[in-house]
Amino acid sequence: MKRISQRTLRRLFWVAGVLCLFWVLGGWKVPIVWQIETLRLPQDCKTVYHTKIRVSDVYWLHTKGEKVIQCEMGYEAVKAYVEEHNSETALEYIQIYPYEGMSDLAIYDSQYDEAFWQQPDQETYITISYFKKW
Repeated sequence: MKRISQRTLRRLFWVAGVLCLFWVLGGWKVPIVWQIETLRLPQDCKTVYHTKIRVSDVYWLHTKGEKVIQCEMGYEAVKAYVEEHNSETALEYIQIYPYEGMSDLAIYDSQYDEAFWQQPDQETYITISYFKKW
């Protein structure tokens, strides 16, 4: 059996260290962003606020991701469309609700969004949320 050289071992440990560092610094966000961004949405939807993700221990340890979109169809039609055109796996930990009201767990909170409250079409703003408790 052939032995692995010291140089090869150093390279393997170096690559493993870089991958671990990437994961710790932000790589853990990639699957969540991927899950939110790959949802099949209606054609007329546009992104208002891009996907943001955070880990929090408010009440319990959880991972939260949010994206706010605007769609002329309105909340009910968008929710029905997303549930119909995406698999159960794609919708795991995903919640869809109107972008309004206040929440102590929200990343994008309409309560502090002055531009939102000045819009005449507030019912077309929708939040796509990823929420997983640990």
